Amino acid sequence: MLLVKNLKRNQCKHFVTQIKKISTGFIEETNDYEEIWATAKSYKSLPGPSTTGLIKGFAKGGKYNSMRFSEIHEHLVKEYGPIYKVPGIFGRRDIVVIIDPKDFEIVFRTEGARPLRRGLECLAYYRKHYKKDLYATSLGLTNDQEEAWWNFRQKVNGVMLKPQVIRGYTTAIDEVSSDFVKRLHKLRDSNFETPPNLFFHLNTYALEAIAFITTNIRLGLLNENRDKSIDELMDNIKTFLHLLNELDIKPSMWKIYKTKKFKQLVRVLDKLHEDIEVFVDRGLKKLKEGKSNTKHICVLEKLYAIDKNVAIIMVFDSLLAGVDTTSAGAFSILYNLATNPEKQNTLRSELFKILPEKNSPLTAENLNNTPYLKACFKESLRIMPVVAANFRATGRNIVLKGYQIPKHTDVLMHNALTHMDEKYFPDAHSFLPERWLRSSEKYDNYNPFAYLPFGYGSRICIGRRFAELEIRTLVARLVRNYHLEWNYPPPKIESLTINMPQGDLRLSLKDFN
Repeated sequence: MLLVKNLKRNQCKHFVTQIKKISTGFIEETNDYEEIWATAKSYKSLPGPSTTGLIKGFAKGGKYNSMRFSEIHEHLVKEYGPIYKVPGIFGRRDIVVIIDPKDFEIVFRTEGARPLRRGLECLAYYRKHYKKDLYATSLGLTNDQEEAWWNFRQKVNGVMLKPQVIRGYTTAIDEVSSDFVKRLHKLRDSNFETPPNLFFHLNTYALEAIAFITTNIRLGLLNENRDKSIDELMDNIKTFLHLLNELDIKPSMWKIYKTKKFKQLVRVLDKLHEDIEVFVDRGLKKLKEGKSNTKHICVLEKLYAIDKNVAIIMVFDSLLAGVDTTSAGAFSILYNLATNPEKQNTLRSELFKILPEKNSPLTAENLNNTPYLKACFKESLRIMPVVAANFRATGRNIVLKGYQIPKHTDVLMHNALTHMDEKYFPDAHSFLPERWLRSSEKYDNYNPFAYLPFGYGSRICIGRRFAELEIRTLVARLVRNYHLEWNYPPPKIESLTINMPQGDLRLSLKDFN
């Protein structure tokens, strides 16, 4: 992880160091680079689908219409090779798609101190035109760029990414995870299976946890008599993700005229703001009344002392973006452990050492002493990643696979395809946590750019450490106390802006004595 706290002071030195480290050696000397650029094939000559072909492909009955995100790009890779251009249509920019980790490295190492990652355009438009008061100073980390992004990120890094800060929330998250496990225990049927809407219950866990972290409030979502309005909130978050996919991933004319789906997005976001603002207001009221939790200082309180507007926007975005992402990550590891009982048993043996009794306290210290749990987490996100690709705009003119890629060109790095490539991960379709353990014979020194589930560099996912803490804590409690089983076909994964399991999802939780 590259933190940016001191980057401004050492910007030039750091950038030069990064350039020298590029493994492909395409830019070791300025003169060599200029010569390579001059002799490279032009950007216009990049292979890829035509504008007409793309529109027809996504139209009803078209070959891409019913495909998942990864399936579309698997098809395009077979047709055009490891680099191709998806043409910009209806007011969008072209996107260059790459699948080689060596090319990922070039993009990341030349992105500069303030990487450009164009955000979700329809969300940015909504915030600029429909919520100008709330977002007058910032559009949030996803949509801010250059100096605006830099200023925001500097303020939140110390609160959201420092390991020593995140560890301080372990006890709080364990409180939530323990309550959630008790809830699942009561909901089991006569076959010890969870209800078929397991993903919804994981959503409630994730929202309860992130709300406690960010606002110091327990929402009571895991109680028997919880507020039923949470169902609408969860549905709206999922609708929001579906609409982002329709408006920003697939061809859409919303930039030319406000389509029916764009108008639906506005209504959904209005309702989400209304609901989430209630949580933020409760947190602010508690903060102003001086009713701080002595066990941990919430994100809202820490950021409020730095910048009030940043605090509110960051908490809002955490509640909006931290539910389905964490739920998908949690499902990934639970499913893979349930379908690989020998790996589950290995993990349970490790957990017995730190949790000798079912109710033994889970602390930052003993959770940190779980290398196999960490390996299971990493391997699950390799096989079932929450996000299929990383996105950047090039920080300078570069050459990829012999083609000129001009500065500020949008590049999609499809790491999900790389994760399942035998060239980078032998026996790629098998769940092998041991491949991440240095003490194991399965361990290999993988290309670090072949596995980037949270991104890279100064624009690495701001919530990654909170998500990992929530997921590992929950998995530790469940695997310590139950045998996990999956008795059904593999779940279908829908590719939206994130990958989410669909349909009935039942996990068997058999008591472990």
